[in-house]
Amino acid sequence: MTKLSNNLSDDSFNELSSQAIAEQIKAIRQQLIEFSQVHVPAKLSAEQAQAVRAALLWLNEQSEYQTLGICADSLADAERALEGYVAALSEPVQVDIAPQEGAVFLKFNTLKNAWYLDGYSGDSRGVLVTYHTSEPGLDAVNGTYGPFSLDLFDGNLE
Repeated sequence: MTKLSNNLSDDSFNELSSQAIAEQIKAIRQQLIEFSQVHVPAKLSAEQAQAVRAALLWLNEQSEYQTLGICADSLADAERALEGYVAALSEPVQVDIAPQEGAVFLKFNTLKNAWYLDGYSGDSRGVLVTYHTSEPGLDAVNGTYGPFSLDLFDGNLE
């Protein structure tokens, strides 16, 4: 697994030039691309998980909103993942989803606080994060990353 830079939360990244931001986006995309080549999220060490969280949060700061796609064995697992990711990437929300048995696909839009739920028969599990921006010069932020583990943002923000 590629080693992600763990210094993305440094204050120095808050004052990057347009060129430096473009280079950072490119580097993060290259580092996160390996997650798009699997159906089940990789097992990460604590250090790797922190680096992935930092990369996702940095991209989050460059985007206007996000869409989450969650594939889980149960609705309860999907809702826990949703709560953790949305709390980290946006603002905590409460969603009132009718019970459903079996594996599910839950999609959530942080701009509209809207969700879609359906049964899921595939073998993929985890969370896909799609970033959206219309900001000129940040087009490279637009993209889907993952799947990441359902528990990546389960109160593990250090």
